[in-house]
Amino acid sequence: MSQTNNKENGKKPSASLIVAIVAIVIVLVLAAILVYVLFIRKEQKPEVQGKATIVTEENVQEIIQSVSEPNTDASYTVTMTNEWTFEDGKASAEDFYVKNTENNSRTVYFDLLLPDTNEVIYSSPYIPVGESMNTMTLDKELEAGDYNVIMTYHLVDDKKAELTTVSVTVEIHILN
Repeated sequence: MSQTNNKENGKKPSASLIVAIVAIVIVLVLAAILVYVLFIRKEQKPEVQGKATIVTEENVQEIIQSVSEPNTDASYTVTMTNEWTFEDGKASAEDFYVKNTENNSRTVYFDLLLPDTNEVIYSSPYIPVGESMNTMTLDKELEAGDYNVIMTYHLVDDKKAELTTVSVTVEIHILN
């Protein structure tokens, strides 16, 4: 019988020893994760400068008034109507208005795109600072209906090379 006990003692560790080793490994893994999350990961986060602001009809005037810095090439102020009605697909818009305000420093032009296909349905002429447009006929004839389209402004330099873009949505109505 003593030979059997020696075999068991020499070859098999006790259950409590196995549990203790597993517990130590788990504690070490959790400690490593905690150190990573608290110290190493914080150091790797890039700093975000500025803040994002969602512009709505309710806060647009507040945001306009809060801008105290002079305009730069990276910003653009627009005065425009955002809903236009056309008698039919060939007519001019009755209530169209876009102005490149004096607050801006660059000439612009804009494209109207159908969001589903990215098809350009209108491309404006260049609009110098302080100038406006009050008439527009689509380059592509559309069927009667209501369309939400993407209006992309292109800010250009003095040689008409594109510097940046800004996009907004507008609604157009084709009556007949």
